[in-house]
Amino acid sequence: MNKAKLVVETWAKQFHCSPREKKLPFLFLANDILQNSRRKGSEFVGEFWKVLPDALRDVIQHGDDYARNQAMRL
Repeated sequence: MNKAKLVVETWAKQFHCSPREKKLPFLFLANDILQNSRRKGSEFVGEFWKVLPDALRDVIQHGDDYARNQAMRL
């Protein structure tokens, strides 16, 4: 939890450097981290709140239909 900022910064960097077909698994990973960390504190929620809107927008605008639907569900 004390490394939340570093983890999210690394996640965002790797997300934006990855090819389009790899971006949806990054969103699933972020979702898993958020779901599992909620019980222990809100550090990850606060950090992901800064980067997830752009990441979701990227997948919705540039992804295929499956990726768009999955991003909308997240």
